[in-house]
Amino acid sequence: MYEHTQVVAWDTGTLKYPDPPPYHPSEVYSEYPFGPALAGSPNPVYRAVREMLHALELDMPAYGTAGWNPLGKLVQPGNTVILKPNFVVSEHPQGQPGIEAAVVHGSVQRPLIDYVYVALQGQGRIIVADSPIKEVDFQRILDLTGIAAIKGFYDSHAALKVEFLDFRDAYVRRNQAGFMVELQPLAGDPEGYTLVDLGPQSMFQDVVDHRRQFRSTAVYYENVMETFHNAEHNLYSVPNTLLQADVVISVAKLKTHRKGGVTLSLKNAVGITNEKRSLPHHRVGSPRHGGDAVADDARWDVQLEDRFRDLMLSHSSGRLALQLVGQPLRSAATLLKPLFRRLSPSQPAEVEGDWYGNDTVWRMALDLNRVLFFADRKGTLKATPQRRYLSVIDGVVAGEGEGPLFPTPKPCGILLLGEHPVLVDVVGTRMMGFDWNKVPMLREAVVRDWPLKPEAGPEDQHLVTNRPEWQHLFNNDTAVYAFEPSRGWKGHIER
Repeated sequence: MYEHTQVVAWDTGTLKYPDPPPYHPSEVYSEYPFGPALAGSPNPVYRAVREMLHALELDMPAYGTAGWNPLGKLVQPGNTVILKPNFVVSEHPQGQPGIEAAVVHGSVQRPLIDYVYVALQGQGRIIVADSPIKEVDFQRILDLTGIAAIKGFYDSHAALKVEFLDFRDAYVRRNQAGFMVELQPLAGDPEGYTLVDLGPQSMFQDVVDHRRQFRSTAVYYENVMETFHNAEHNLYSVPNTLLQADVVISVAKLKTHRKGGVTLSLKNAVGITNEKRSLPHHRVGSPRHGGDAVADDARWDVQLEDRFRDLMLSHSSGRLALQLVGQPLRSAATLLKPLFRRLSPSQPAEVEGDWYGNDTVWRMALDLNRVLFFADRKGTLKATPQRRYLSVIDGVVAGEGEGPLFPTPKPCGILLLGEHPVLVDVVGTRMMGFDWNKVPMLREAVVRDWPLKPEAGPEDQHLVTNRPEWQHLFNNDTAVYAFEPSRGWKGHIER
């Protein structure tokens, strides 16, 4: 069991991120390690993170002095600390506003990096690392979010540097039509990777008879699933740098998710593996046939589309076939889909598990959290947590609608913080206006007998907040923020 139950929900007082990077604090704080390096304009996000740590009464005897070290119990000198942000995309149809709705902003990470730096006392490593989707330009994300500027400041002014690490070992290039055309190797983790086997402890053990239907959205014209998930094994490839870390600070985004309903702390763990082709995101077919890619009553054209997608992406011949017929078929679908919608307006039209009936993605997310917490440095599962953990969720500008890749910006001005990912996510889900019991990832995390099951009911937890009306969040019907769900979840996730 994991006992820590406090969750902080904080109104930052702003609905936009500060500028410019590297997001110095705008006020003089006694413990700030860089003297006169202050922002010329207000930085309410930095102030909010500091207030959240103070509200938890961390290192209270030293508060207000140069020795205040709020993360001192989490981070000790000599530790390797990984900040794991959500860096899922580097392009968005809405440009920079869309990017800010989809990925964690640098201004949220800057105070966390600074307080880790204070705690390390000149000894240890600070690593910002993630494994985004295969098409992402990692350097572009660092630039767009201001993280690159933070590294530049640390390179010039700090005794310890901020390191960047792209956990991926491969990148996929798409052509102008959007079809995958080339798989390019990346340097990946210099320490290599370890296969962690959950075996029968995996959440996929319940559906092992349907393992041949497991599919990943990260495939590159192949299906490697049975190599990783079969009757004997449930394997996850994990960077050794992460396994060797002493502390992981998960910095997630407050946003919706087509397959999971929401993507918060638990789902953020998907970025700890390089081999995303091995991650089941859905099961081909409909529920009556053991699948969850489409609904049982999905339109016939939707079922046909889903089968065609699977045929193309799961076989080596699909690369050539899509080059030849992909664009004409896409053009035809663009013309015909409105007709099918008019003929059958009430029938489900989601493919690849983008709906509330997805019974796969939550299993994968919970498996990866078990790995994150309980796999030791050699990749062997233990009964007790192997690294310390903190969850932070960035909702200054959140994302609604078609997340996680293409959410619509929803300015909320909120930050969440806690040590238990399930409880932090329950609060985040309630803040979004959703019912956590209707989110399989959270419902199963609470009711199942697994190591991260909360000891107390999520609705009994202690909420620390600067908004008195939020203290009784679960005992009233007040809608804090009414998020728009993704299309496949409308009517099935709201409170």
